[in-house]
Amino acid sequence: MAPTALRTILPLSLVTCTSMLAMDLYLPAVPSLQGALGISVPLAQATVAVFLAGLAASQLLWGVALNRLGPRRCVLVGGGLLVATSVGCALAPDIAWLLAMRFIQGAAAGAAAVVAPSVVRATLGDHDAVRGLAAISMIESAVPAAGPVLGAALLLVTDWRGTFWVLAAVTFAVLPFVVKVSPKVLPGLDHTVPSGYGTLLRHGKFVRIALSQALCMGALLTFVASAPQLVVNAFGLGNAAFATLQVLSVATFMAAASQSGRISKAVGAPRAIQIGAGLHVVLCALLLAASLAGTLPFAALLLFWCAFCGALAVRGPASFSEALSLPPSQMGRASALMMLAILLAGAVGTQAVAPFLAGPSPAPLALAMLLMCGMASALVTPAPRPPA
Repeated sequence: MAPTALRTILPLSLVTCTSMLAMDLYLPAVPSLQGALGISVPLAQATVAVFLAGLAASQLLWGVALNRLGPRRCVLVGGGLLVATSVGCALAPDIAWLLAMRFIQGAAAGAAAVVAPSVVRATLGDHDAVRGLAAISMIESAVPAAGPVLGAALLLVTDWRGTFWVLAAVTFAVLPFVVKVSPKVLPGLDHTVPSGYGTLLRHGKFVRIALSQALCMGALLTFVASAPQLVVNAFGLGNAAFATLQVLSVATFMAAASQSGRISKAVGAPRAIQIGAGLHVVLCALLLAASLAGTLPFAALLLFWCAFCGALAVRGPASFSEALSLPPSQMGRASALMMLAILLAGAVGTQAVAPFLAGPSPAPLALAMLLMCGMASALVTPAPRPPA
């Protein structure tokens, strides 16, 4: 990949990573938060769901802001709010305050979710865009592995509040660098091209691919948000088991993502999307069947999750590249709509399975993931075609 492309991808990865830490660094602290504040499992899980809801609620605003303010100002505003809300979470006196801060924190993290894919797609050509999005995904995928490990380690020396102090410090440290290297204006932006949300919602190819990717990612987010409770209640394990899930699945994702550009070029991006979607349906069906058949060993859950993330690496970059095959003026809003759908699916899925996480079986989680992945596969079968 050209040095100019790397100069775009690396800083965008950095700002996205700090936003992702607001989720992944915090996840191991959810069970201890529950005990510290004397709240129920669903209420503790709500601190994850409201973050996703805030992230989703902000997307349409960031989509408009990207064209009006430019990537650099969006990063500055979003990063500054992320620092402020992290401090607010650390000082939260009760669960009501924490939920409010987590919602705003999610909204702040939404800037990176819109800026990163839009700038990459506007900067690179079709095949290079898939490779670029795969590369940025590989860099960012280190956060789901390192974040929970670091979060679990932090709990050995501090409580859940310390997690937010660390998040505030890390974001504050990287923000000046990221602001400096972010472009002032989205590359290739032409304000004369229609870019309203209504225009995008009438674009059949974009809608189908975006919804399919949203359901797939919603299933992933539901699993990640539920896993800390699942490993404790269904498998009798602790934070180390959750960290193992994350580390090995991210390693699998990175290995598959390193080949996603080649796969997409060999079979075509639409076919790569279909292959990944089909694999997800098969994997979730197998997990559900195994869960209903009897006691499921943790090794089987680990194998499922690694395979799921590997299939995601096949379809994910191709999905974003195909969905964002639009004029640059539409890319910000298109990214926003995709992230809105992804995070709404994740928030709904997380809360839908939360009442069942105290049970001894992963079957409810497997069923929810199967339903989402089944609909995701149906949306891209046959492959969406550009409008005539």
